[in-house]
Amino acid sequence: MSVSLANMIERIGGLTGTSDLTDWENEFVESILNRYDSKTKVTNRVSSKQAEIIERIFNKHFAE
Repeated sequence: MSVSLANMIERIGGLTGTSDLTDWENEFVESILNRYDSKTKVTNRVSSKQAEIIERIFNKHFAE
């Protein structure tokens, strides 16, 4: 199953403010959410390096 970057951002966004994320991950995810437009699902403001980190955090919490 392939998960879109937008879906990953939205799912890890639900973890902000919880003990599931480290302090650094929480700050990173919050900064990504500030640049992400959930209405249009536009992710073009996310760099390839940031996308790698998003995927790593997503896999850490949601991989099956």
